[in-house]
Amino acid sequence: MALDRLIAEAMLLIGSIYLGYALFIVLGHMGLALSLMNSINQMAGTSVYIPDAVIVTNGSINQLYLVIYNDGHTSINLKNIYMNCQGNTIEVKMNNTYLAPENYIIINRQIPYQQCRVSALFCIANTTICMVYETNTTQYIIS
Repeated sequence: MALDRLIAEAMLLIGSIYLGYALFIVLGHMGLALSLMNSINQMAGTSVYIPDAVIVTNGSINQLYLVIYNDGHTSINLKNIYMNCQGNTIEVKMNNTYLAPENYIIINRQIPYQQCRVSALFCIANTTICMVYETNTTQYIIS
């Protein structure tokens, strides 16, 4: 009888230690889960739109006009703009240009190409969460 009681108490002790450890692990990961949810919430409120990505050609010169609009609810930092033009990549460094919600920036560059794929790399301000927006350019020929 005493042996049965000793075995039962040992099982309860092992079970309570196991449950305590499991609770410790769950609470230890709670901060990580909350941080992940905060990051997802920030990403959901972040949006960039490029309404105009135009290359104007007047015979000998190709001029790029690029409008980047922050249409989200979160401030962003523009890192770089990459243009993949006929297999060649042009990088425009934006040096963490700060863009508040509902503001825009206009970029004007002379480039040697008539058609490009534009990728804008931006990050949520004061975080390391980054995203890319991609679009194609439209070509206008002035003759």
